[in-house]
Amino acid sequence: MPFLTQEGRRRVRDRIAALLVAGALGTIVPGAFASALSAPPRTAAKGRPDVARLKSLIEQGENALAEKDWDGAYNRAEEAEVMVADWSDEDLASPEVAALLARLQELEQHLPDSEQGPEGADPGLKDAAEVVPLSGEALRAELEQVRQAESGVTYDFPIDLNEKVLAWVHAFTHEKRGFMERTLTRATQWLPMARQIFAEEGIPQDLAYLAVIESGFLNTARSYAKAVGMWQFIRSTGRIYGLNGNAWVEERRDPVKATRASARYLRRLYETSGDWYLALAGYNAGPLTTERAIQNLGTRNFWDMARSRWLRNQTKNYVPELCAAILIGKDPARYGLKVDQLTPYAYETVDVDRMTSLAVLSRFAGTDVESLKDLNPELLRATTPPGRYALRVPPGLSGATARALARIPASQRLDFKSYKIRKGDTLAKVAARFNMAPDDLLDANDLKKAQFKPGRTIKVPPPSPLPIDNRDLQTHVARENRIEDRPLEALPAIPASAPEPAKVGAGTPASGAPAEVPTEAVPAPPAPQPAPPQPVPAQPAPQQAPPQPIPAQPEPRPGVAEKAADADALPALPASVTRPRPAAARTAEPQPAATRPASRAAEDPRPRTHLVKRGETLYAIATRYGLDVDKLRKWNKVRGNKITEGQRLRLAP
Repeated sequence: MPFLTQEGRRRVRDRIAALLVAGALGTIVPGAFASALSAPPRTAAKGRPDVARLKSLIEQGENALAEKDWDGAYNRAEEAEVMVADWSDEDLASPEVAALLARLQELEQHLPDSEQGPEGADPGLKDAAEVVPLSGEALRAELEQVRQAESGVTYDFPIDLNEKVLAWVHAFTHEKRGFMERTLTRATQWLPMARQIFAEEGIPQDLAYLAVIESGFLNTARSYAKAVGMWQFIRSTGRIYGLNGNAWVEERRDPVKATRASARYLRRLYETSGDWYLALAGYNAGPLTTERAIQNLGTRNFWDMARSRWLRNQTKNYVPELCAAILIGKDPARYGLKVDQLTPYAYETVDVDRMTSLAVLSRFAGTDVESLKDLNPELLRATTPPGRYALRVPPGLSGATARALARIPASQRLDFKSYKIRKGDTLAKVAARFNMAPDDLLDANDLKKAQFKPGRTIKVPPPSPLPIDNRDLQTHVARENRIEDRPLEALPAIPASAPEPAKVGAGTPASGAPAEVPTEAVPAPPAPQPAPPQPVPAQPAPQQAPPQPIPAQPEPRPGVAEKAADADALPALPASVTRPRPAAARTAEPQPAATRPASRAAEDPRPRTHLVKRGETLYAIATRYGLDVDKLRKWNKVRGNKITEGQRLRLAP
């Protein structure tokens, strides 16, 4: 499905408002638009706007609003906006459509402000006007802290230290300290896997910290631009890189497949641009946007481009944000952050030959449904899809699970509900009732369309969870994490010409730092080792030659992060300083592979309960407290995502 940016949605809303005003005032406008204002209602036809679909979306949004389902109402309103974005003025001006647009406008006026976030949500960073740029003594103090923290740490990604990067280091360790602690705690589960895949694909392993700013290391993150997963792929880009989806599986949420797709996309962008900073700008804004900026400015220097109007503020912040995330993520303790260690993502795979309920599998495999969901976040329903599927299970359980599957009769593999088709039922109506596509409902019952008749009893799979919408990723991660609208000009000016600054070194990791991981997956670690433990495949991975990483930077980039020549100049940084560090400083205490992730420390000040405020969603509350939304549902016996204002939720079992 196509998507609109925040700016695109504003333009659609402004256009709708203008057309409604014109119609209300009887404004005379030339050409077809004028005649369309008085045109009789028409029905949607082939090649014409689908008015019936627009009406259905608006009615669904109004019903969701009445039930205080803010996410559902917002989603239907956005789908309607996307739908009418390409309609002509003549189409929009018909009386029938104009009446629907008036209802859409009223619906949106009653929704919580998507840019400010619902009442009670994590307010995120300060507003742009309240963020004080670093300068003078504050800037030098921040730089000195970074210099001390980075002593002995090396990188395989080029990091420029300038005022913009230092401002983000300060923000992540002050205003957004809580966000970074929660995100880097989650990162301990996913970084070993991501580093391994990035090494196999030949790109800098430090780029794995990109998930900090993309999703907060959440596989279930979903933006209002319909970008999904840890690496925030929109559907079209995901398909290009082999990530498919249907009613059963969303591979953009698959941590392994999506991480590899992200690595290949980043590598392709680098091969095209020849510069990692430009590759990242392309990842955020699209390669065409970056190329257009290069053509108009005549420069391939990201920092020069970031001073121009050719990049939006989000993209201007994207590179320094990542640089700051890498600096802090390499050793959070040196920046005063408390990060808990979770069990690294590890698994074995079992070949499931037909659709099987996760509840049934968990009983026979000696695990629980939550563990299977955690290992397989790409599964949208509590079941494997029709046909064969490689299911991930906790390490050590693949053999028992496979043996159990062989003993389970086909009739006992599913715990679906039954539904008897009644007179008047159509395939489309029944599928819509259970939030399924008609073809998927047929597949679940191994039926053909002609066999869907009254009197037949069909099986209905468990419902798919509602999409995790975040009021745009700026609310989920960026409201916590981005200084989205902070203008570059608000930062201390970088001199037009000055000596080339020092870079934080790019080289071999120091002793005890996260090492270049092997290309072969290895079992979960039995004892502490400097190299992090890796995912466990069901079959031993074939030996392969070590990848040839793309150079961190093909050539020096002049004019980046220059130091000033006056008394307020930034102190010079050593180009690359390494210092041996104890392995214990980098290595988490090992845990049994099949155990659940470690809980937060007992001294965590997180409250035991939360009072639901107007506009809050279950997912927003879970994210605010660093919890898994499924666990939050389980602790509070919540069905679906429905919570009500004034409800008190337990934040612990």
